[in-house]
Amino acid sequence: MMTCKDLQTGGTVAIVGAGPAGATLARLLQMQGFSVKVFERDASSTSRSQGGSLDLRKDSGQRAVDKAGLSETFRQASRREAKAFKMLDSQGSVHPEEGAETHEDAGPEIDRGDLRQLLLDSLAPGTVAWGHLLKDIHPETDGRWRLEFAKQGPVTADLVVGADGVGSRVRHRLTPVRPRYIGMTMLAANIRQDLWRGSEIAEVVGEGSVMFADGGKTIFVQRCSHDLILLYYSIEVAEDWPVSQGFALDDSKAVLEAVAAAYRDWSPKVMTMLTQVEGKFQRWPLSVMPPNYRWETRPGVTMIGDSSHAMPPFTGKGVNLALLDALELADGLTAEPTAAVTATVEAFERSMQNRTQKEIGECLEVGRHIYGIDLDLSRP
Repeated sequence: MMTCKDLQTGGTVAIVGAGPAGATLARLLQMQGFSVKVFERDASSTSRSQGGSLDLRKDSGQRAVDKAGLSETFRQASRREAKAFKMLDSQGSVHPEEGAETHEDAGPEIDRGDLRQLLLDSLAPGTVAWGHLLKDIHPETDGRWRLEFAKQGPVTADLVVGADGVGSRVRHRLTPVRPRYIGMTMLAANIRQDLWRGSEIAEVVGEGSVMFADGGKTIFVQRCSHDLILLYYSIEVAEDWPVSQGFALDDSKAVLEAVAAAYRDWSPKVMTMLTQVEGKFQRWPLSVMPPNYRWETRPGVTMIGDSSHAMPPFTGKGVNLALLDALELADGLTAEPTAAVTATVEAFERSMQNRTQKEIGECLEVGRHIYGIDLDLSRP
């Protein structure tokens, strides 16, 4: 039986995924002397866009950042003025439900890429193994796990933590349950650079964000660092869209025609303002894990973040919950040195599952209210 002290002083922890959850866990464990290696499929920290801006909440994300000793770094990289939010309808008028939701609990905004980079910069040199696409993990006879990669040799570890998102390669070792596509995809694009300042859309967005909402559809627009204005269309399409419609995502004309069709009953003036985009489109099919699912703890393996509790971004808490997972797992592994690692992981998993059951439920309720999405998660 491996104790937490054994893992801390002579064991190895392998984290799959160098996103905010994986990088935070690595930082917190390294601060306590654990031997940690992070395996990331991306070739580098800049090889793929990380998305737009997010806020870190005091009761979750900011707690993890504080514990990681990165409060000042976060303060310098974040933008409190970006907390401003307003809601408009499809005609560009103040939405009738503008006052129904407050953002008083929202924290300062930080771009996803900036958050990830400040976490990566806090790790010991060589912690992240870039370009490592995990194929699978396999239990060894000695209780350890062997990680198999697409192009690199295998690695063994005493504890494997899946922090590899919706498409996790670790998850199936714990549960057969997979995230369910909710029938909606978010399509991201950048507003043309010449419109970042001194334009109508710049004036509407201000320093924060604005949501256009009407008829079960939304377009979310936010100002990110360096004055970039990013927007997200939410469209109801097949999970394999646009391939299923016979065109590619880099066919900007076809993509914008699909967007125009999806919002055909919206004000032409509003849609003209919100389709002046440039560069590559990015798509995020939205998925959710059933809120009440559970798995039996297995020695030497667990998961955090979207690997465990993927949910649509309707409540804006995804990254916050992922960082809280990392904080609670790290705290658990250091709180009782003589406790068995498996028992510690089991306690962590039960706490996380109880917490995220409530959060996923609330997220699905927002989806029903705003988009009319009503999933029957009891069906296969």
